[in-house]
Formats: sequence, C-alpha cells, structure tokens
Amino acid sequence: MCDGNGVPLALTLTGANRNAVTQLMPLLRAIPPVRGTVGRPRQRTDSLPADCGYDHDKYRRLIQ
Repeated sequence: MCDGNGVPLALTLTGANRNAVTQLMPLLRAIPPVRGTVGRPRQRTDSLPADCGYDHDKYRRLIQ
C-alpha cells in the first residue's frame, strides 16, 4: 500500500494463487499513524482508493 505520491506505507506478501483481498485488513492495520499537525496522530486517512476487486459491501463495512 502506498500514499498518493507512491511512497510505500505497508507491505504484505501472499502466495501466487491466494486471493489478495484476504490480506486487506492486516495491510490496513500495518499502516503507521498519519503524521501532520500537532496533537494526537490520526489513525485513518481521509480516503482509500483501491482496485475494483476490493469494492464489496463487506470490506466497505470493515474499514468504516
């Protein structure tokens, strides 16, 4: 997973025939807190662009 500028934020490897969507939640949990302004670091980004293979109601509910 990378940010909008292509900087890697988290990485996970799976087997060649494994469905990548099974690793969505572990990958999201591996992203470090979002740094920025003074105060408590944000734990979530404003948006999450993803491939259409991840566009399913189940995963939308999990990431809210």
